[in-house]
Amino acid sequence: MTTVGLTTSLRATKIARMRSRALLLALVLLVPVLGAPARARAGDDKPSPFDAVPNLKVYTSKHFVIRSNAAEPFVRGLGHRLDSYYDQLAVMLPALLQEAIQPPKVSVVIFERQDDYQRFARRHAPQLVNNGGYYDGATRTIVTYRYNNSLQLYFHEILHAVMGEVFKDHYFFRYSKPNWPIWFDEGLSEFFGSFRVDRADIRIGSRNKTKVAYLLNALATGSFVGLDDLLVAPSERYSGASMNLYYAEAWGLVDFLAKNEPYNKALPKFYAAIKGDADGLASFKKLFGEDLEDLDRRFRAHLWQMGSIPEGFQPLFAGHSIDDWTVHEGGDWSVKDGAIVGAGDENYNYLIKSELPYSAFTLSMDVKVVSGTAGIILGNNFHGEYPYYYLVDLARDQVTLRRSHSATRIVTMKEAEPHLPEGQWVPVTVQVLGGRLRIWVNGQAVLDEPEDKERYSLFGMYLYQGRAQFREVKLRKESPIPPAAPPR
Repeated sequence: MTTVGLTTSLRATKIARMRSRALLLALVLLVPVLGAPARARAGDDKPSPFDAVPNLKVYTSKHFVIRSNAAEPFVRGLGHRLDSYYDQLAVMLPALLQEAIQPPKVSVVIFERQDDYQRFARRHAPQLVNNGGYYDGATRTIVTYRYNNSLQLYFHEILHAVMGEVFKDHYFFRYSKPNWPIWFDEGLSEFFGSFRVDRADIRIGSRNKTKVAYLLNALATGSFVGLDDLLVAPSERYSGASMNLYYAEAWGLVDFLAKNEPYNKALPKFYAAIKGDADGLASFKKLFGEDLEDLDRRFRAHLWQMGSIPEGFQPLFAGHSIDDWTVHEGGDWSVKDGAIVGAGDENYNYLIKSELPYSAFTLSMDVKVVSGTAGIILGNNFHGEYPYYYLVDLARDQVTLRRSHSATRIVTMKEAEPHLPEGQWVPVTVQVLGGRLRIWVNGQAVLDEPEDKERYSLFGMYLYQGRAQFREVKLRKESPIPPAAPPR
């Protein structure tokens, strides 16, 4: 099995862009266009390198032009979601910053398979051949592949492209300026990249449960970074082991300022100041307060109150959409007749959902194993740590509990042989409570083993050379979140 930390793997090469100042973004990228340009820039008659790529079909939606060899339903569905994002952003971003903003025109390419993308990248961006994708700021061309990242990261990069136009800097030269607020650039992109699913559509600007989980874990363990550090953090902090935490705190700070008075009134003034090339740190203190220690306490309290989890079972999948789930390592995942339908390939394929941190919980779902092995994942969003903790293998009349310490160190804890037929719906329940991990299959208690983790915020399923369906996926807390933030 070759899994990697989700957020880390999806963002690992963004800092290469910052350091090289070449704006070769190593993330999933789709940027809105106005009208239907055939080139990277209006009036640019230079031939596109994609003209020579066979089987790239051109799709147009309300705001986007996408070239892709992926299946048409996928491309058109993605175009619909990007249109929805763009329409909402066009209202919400000017409302927040008190300025009308026009996005740039770019070209978008999505390859169906990773090897198709890598073949192209070897020729046109060899330094990024093993990355998730890139954006060439010189030609306004975006390249990625289908099974790479979640919608949130598509949206994140749209906002980056918009701000690149605002600051007249698609190469991120501004990141090297003294006291440039990188937290604002990245936090704003995370803020508008976050969304919730509303049946068949999305609503942007919602609370980001992945980021909240990182922040609550950091607050509880004393690894939270104070404002005095965050406000002047260089691009290097948004890379490596510290990356996930700094992205989360940047999102959290924008959320704090945007949703609390009087800071929300000062936010457009701060934006105008840095746009006018004012010092980022001095402008922050002038507009939000000189007492950073007091502001830091308010910031932490704002974040901690986000961890409140309602009583009773909460649906992780409502039967309509998996747009707020993340596909990791491929596989074909879709929704049909109120169930998640997964068809795997020769590798491990994952579908992951981020939630607020649970210290004790009951996870329940119905599973239909059609062939091969399906599974359940329990993990956590915590920077510097491997995200998948426990793996529950489900195969014909076989259940195996494994403890995952890294991508290569996976220990089998216990095996059981309950009646688990193929091709039939079977209720499966996993509970973590009182230091024990218990599993029930078809109402039968099959495993009861010790567990050694304090918090869980990643839940999902996986396939190994298998096909399966999942429905009625729900989660219930079994112990409360502490009511107050730990002291600094």
